[in-house]
Amino acid sequence: MKTIELNPNQIITLNDYPLHSDGVLSEYFTKCKIGKDVPFVPVIRKDTVRKYFGDKLLEEFERFERQNPFAEYFMLDGSHRTTALTLAGCKIRVIIYERDADIKEAGKLVATGQILKNEILAYLLEENCRILHKHFKEKPYFMTVEQKAEKMVKEKILPQNMIKYYSNLHQV
Repeated sequence: MKTIELNPNQIITLNDYPLHSDGVLSEYFTKCKIGKDVPFVPVIRKDTVRKYFGDKLLEEFERFERQNPFAEYFMLDGSHRTTALTLAGCKIRVIIYERDADIKEAGKLVATGQILKNEILAYLLEENCRILHKHFKEKPYFMTVEQKAEKMVKEKILPQNMIKYYSNLHQV
């Protein structure tokens, strides 16, 4: 089991746009701004996931890859955390699932708060890849965490304080 910090352009987000809860997003955003750690975001390397894509989805993904060469990981969970971290200008702490043993080991971190308890922990690596395939087959488009946050800012579907904070960080 490996943990690293990534930039938001390195993670392919889930297609749960817009986010489900402004309240949860606000809680994470507040923590991120003051430097508090949030639980790790589980990810799988794109080369592992792509093996489960059918031809049509793989073609769409390859188009995305050409435009996003730094995107190396698929997120399994954590849309609110990754969005909050991105809006606050922070790196994203991830846990990389490369083997079934990594997922089992991560389950032990739930008690420490470093990992959130969710259904992902109940599945082996292959099943999580199949779930990602199903998810993207239903919504066949890809974007990075960074692109998602920027889209939310541009469309003004975030609380104003978050838009302002993010905009101040990215002024040219």
